[in-house]
Amino acid sequence: MDYREMVHKLISTSLIHRYHITKSAQKAGLYYGQPMILEYIKDNNFCTQKELADSLHISPASVATSIKRLEKSGFVKRSADKDDVRKNRLSLTDEGLKTLTAFRNICDETDKEMFRGFSEEECRLLCNYLQRLYNNLDTENLTNCQMKAEIEKNSKEEAENG
Repeated sequence: MDYREMVHKLISTSLIHRYHITKSAQKAGLYYGQPMILEYIKDNNFCTQKELADSLHISPASVATSIKRLEKSGFVKRSADKDDVRKNRLSLTDEGLKTLTAFRNICDETDKEMFRGFSEEECRLLCNYLQRLYNNLDTENLTNCQMKAEIEKNSKEEAENG
């Protein structure tokens, strides 16, 4: 059993998927990581920047930078909270929703293409196998804050450098 080869195939598959998703984001006029922010705002209309930062486990400064970019692109609008003018409430513009929907559709097509030729049973089995691999490594229960914070930190650094 060549574990190293299997791990390499898993990582390579993840990287090529990420490459396609990143290209999809660029086609939609988004930087890597911004679709996640737009999704949160869509699902939590009129959220604050602090709520967004806390939920995505990224720094308030990083959120502020991303929101400025998204606002400049016409995807997000800020409005002062009626009870506390120090707070900004975030919402998607029509253009932001349209862009997010287009991005999501491209991602869905990429995912569908990735599993072309797989039966439902094969997909179910693969999902179970991947969950078992994940569970085998998650001995410290990193599934929430620690791991997400590290992933977000890496994503933020890539977005800032890209």
